[in-house]
Amino acid sequence: MDVIEIIKETKKIKGDRFYNGLIKIADSENEIRPSFSYTWVNQKLPRNSKKIMEYGIKYTDITLFRNDDETEDHYHVKPKEYSLDTKYYTLLSKVMDKLYQQSTGEADFSSAEGVRRYIQSVGKSMISKESENIGISLGDNQEEVSEKLDTLVDILAKYTAGFGVMETLLRDPNVQDIYIDAPSEENNVYVELGGVPGIRSRCKTNIFLTDEEVESILARLRSESGKPFSEAFPVLETNLSEFETRVTAIGKPLSQDGIALALRRRNKEPWTLPKLIRVGSMTPLATGLLSFLVDGRSTMLVAGSRGAGKTSILSALMMEFPRSQRILTIEDTRELPSRRMQQLGYNIQSLTVGSLLEKKGMTADDALRVSLRLGESSLVLGEVRGKEAKTLYEAMRAGTAGSAVMGTIHGDSPDAVYERVVYDMGIPKESFSATDIVLIAGVVRPGGSQRRERRLTHISEFEEGSFTDLMHYDTGLQATDTLKRNSERIGKIARSWSMSYEQAIENINLRAFMREKMVEVSKNKGMELLGPEWVSEVNDKFWNLIEEYQGTGSHQDIKRDWLEWYEKRIRYV
Repeated sequence: MDVIEIIKETKKIKGDRFYNGLIKIADSENEIRPSFSYTWVNQKLPRNSKKIMEYGIKYTDITLFRNDDETEDHYHVKPKEYSLDTKYYTLLSKVMDKLYQQSTGEADFSSAEGVRRYIQSVGKSMISKESENIGISLGDNQEEVSEKLDTLVDILAKYTAGFGVMETLLRDPNVQDIYIDAPSEENNVYVELGGVPGIRSRCKTNIFLTDEEVESILARLRSESGKPFSEAFPVLETNLSEFETRVTAIGKPLSQDGIALALRRRNKEPWTLPKLIRVGSMTPLATGLLSFLVDGRSTMLVAGSRGAGKTSILSALMMEFPRSQRILTIEDTRELPSRRMQQLGYNIQSLTVGSLLEKKGMTADDALRVSLRLGESSLVLGEVRGKEAKTLYEAMRAGTAGSAVMGTIHGDSPDAVYERVVYDMGIPKESFSATDIVLIAGVVRPGGSQRRERRLTHISEFEEGSFTDLMHYDTGLQATDTLKRNSERIGKIARSWSMSYEQAIENINLRAFMREKMVEVSKNKGMELLGPEWVSEVNDKFWNLIEEYQGTGSHQDIKRDWLEWYEKRIRYV
């Protein structure tokens, strides 16, 4: 019995109908799936909705719809493989069946990428041979045949080595989070979009995953991570390195209705401060201030709720270190841009530790103690949350924690961060004074709407047992009088650099000007001009000019020379 017959027999039990290579739910003309897929896609367009945007992701059409009668918008996918000619369903099913049975020889199956490469290497010849065997034409000329083979091989790899329809969501740069709630067959997959004008961030898709599909995804996660998942271990946290995605799975008894998944995608290119200006998360002045504080080797905690953008801000702050500065990162799930920064010439070493849910691997506290013996370095912690906090604050108080310390922590206000560190983590009040700056990343809903926007809402300094805002969010991020006149932290950095407070403010404004100029240029020349390569180059030029003019020129001189250099540099981009 071939693949199609097997699916026909098993699906009869659930009352589904099979025809022309597609399976339909018996009581719906709209929910369909190919015989080789276990994901339902509802073809019906959302009612009373207006089309906002259309684009494509690898043989899949995506349409975003806005519905003013509902509190959520729609992410509608139309995969190529869900509208094939009947004969190609038969062809693909037969090829898949043979693929599963044949010997793989010396193929590299140690990674998902290796499996995909193998499928792509043998797929064209298998499809060509099988099409001849069963008398199916792939086209009337060589160009048509080549195009059809490319399409079919992509589908073959997608449904054998890949994640089927879910790959569209994993590859879409607009998608930041994916939510699969239990029971999966009864709930639409939801996505969280980032920075799409005219669309609310949380969207309902037209995708439903069967139990078989969720189990298949989970088996893949268990196999690649080597981690257990059962009623005794109902939580699995791991990475899909192929898609730069962090995955959390929960099952019984924690989720009584079955397996649920949350997938968070990471940007392949690190966030930078100019990018955060461009998407509206920060003002130019805020980025100038943060660059100044990083350069001044401040101890900074980035706080906020889940999904507020803490890691994005921390990644952007890391790009403000000089390339010569040695940096050590400690995290349990690799999200910080360590590898990318190494490629750009930064002096950075990454340490990966076991999560709180795992019983194996070095702990964050162990890694921190090791890092303190690895020489003078800036420390960046993916998250401060356990007993490593005591080691960290002891090292900061003793002056052995390196030239700068940064990390993320949960908390929605500076005072909430203080309470978490002092009362929940047991850090003495006196030790918390080693914290210079707390940043709060928040999610705001303009006018009480359902639209959610990530914003930096506070930049606060901690001095003499209390917080003082340097910038705070009203209708936007505003500078306070403390920033303008008498910030303790800015004053300390200014004194260490042998400059007046007024000169320090000029320095901050110059950094803000540079980043604002980059954003202005990017609107005509493209977002890539806000990427890490350009940020590194711009910062290098700034520091070189500071060295050149040391003691002999003003910030206006530096601004003039930097602007002349930058305009020449981008002229032919």
